[in-house]
Amino acid sequence: MVYAPSSDQTRWQGLAALSWLLLMDAILLVWLVLKPINWSSFLLLLVLLASLPALVHLTIRTWGAFNLEYWLDRNALRVRWAGTCQIIPLHCIQRIIQGVDEFSPRPSPLAWPAPFVRSLEGARGQRLTRLASVPLDQCLLLETEDGIFAISPADPARFLEELQALNRLGLSRALPLQRLQPTNYYALATESSAGRWLLLAGLIGCLALFAYVMIRFPQLPDTLVLHYDRQGVPDSIQPKSALFLLPVIGFLTYATNTLGGLWMRLRSQPSGAYLFWTGSLLVQALSFFALFSLTA
Repeated sequence: MVYAPSSDQTRWQGLAALSWLLLMDAILLVWLVLKPINWSSFLLLLVLLASLPALVHLTIRTWGAFNLEYWLDRNALRVRWAGTCQIIPLHCIQRIIQGVDEFSPRPSPLAWPAPFVRSLEGARGQRLTRLASVPLDQCLLLETEDGIFAISPADPARFLEELQALNRLGLSRALPLQRLQPTNYYALATESSAGRWLLLAGLIGCLALFAYVMIRFPQLPDTLVLHYDRQGVPDSIQPKSALFLLPVIGFLTYATNTLGGLWMRLRSQPSGAYLFWTGSLLVQALSFFALFSLTA
């Protein structure tokens, strides 16, 4: 049986905030493309990049606020939120507390939208996992040995009746209490200090390439000699905008090698991942050297 949660108005607020942020990014992107290239173009690029974590956060939280639901069968309660699934076996539930607000958690700006989905320490040292759409005093608290889970089915009376009926029916198989979630690629890549520093250096290298071109762009001539033949005669004269090819190559190499390194980490081969990520830095160093040679 599937139970919908109580109504959560923050999902619509999250959708509005996400739409507003996307609109602002679209305006900035158009402005960046149409305005003359100079140092302020790089600042706009930084603003766009800085908005990406907020976009990801709002997308996940808003998605979770819309798809939160409770699946109840004779073996377990499954709580689905965004891309995760919390499995609470029925035999692990020791007691159910209804409408108690003894934990008084402090609000967190990062837990929005869906502010009632978060994990924290309870007042008695127990782990409280909130998987709800309303405050705690309107929730059902499921107490287990591993902690307390707060849920908020829209029809709690019917939910409790079916839970009691399923308990009388008995289990068909025992399930572990666990949380299923997609692979956290960010944690996988940054679990070692070497991985963190290599990826950070690669990101800084990408930004440095674009910064160099954008800041130098107004002072450069309209056309540049990009290549000479064996006799030293120019054989490739291009508009200065062709210089952006080198930062783009640096970025594409960084993106490709980052994915390749993650693939190696998934295969438990960290040395291969470090080789991929170090290769990105080498390509960026060569790109920067080429840029300096062409614009000096």
